[in-house]
Amino acid sequence: MATTSMQLDSELRDELAKIAERDFNGVPLGEAVRRLVKEHKINRIMQRYEELRSDPEEWASYQAEARLTDNAAGDGLPDAGEEYPEYSQ
Repeated sequence: MATTSMQLDSELRDELAKIAERDFNGVPLGEAVRRLVKEHKINRIMQRYEELRSDPEEWASYQAEARLTDNAAGDGLPDAGEEYPEYSQ
């Protein structure tokens, strides 16, 4: 992956360095940004789920579609509980 540079004011850079040290075990600043972007994406996904839940009709539609996908994904595969009964105790 190619690297690049970006301009940050020193206050923002220092804040990012503190986050990298405190919250991400001292990773390099680029990795801290990568993790913050990932966290942002996850937050947006969770926000969308909340929007879906606020509309009962949309939420029911989503759940029905998810059940179809789940059923299709496991089509023909044995149940894990039956295949590994020693872990089902």
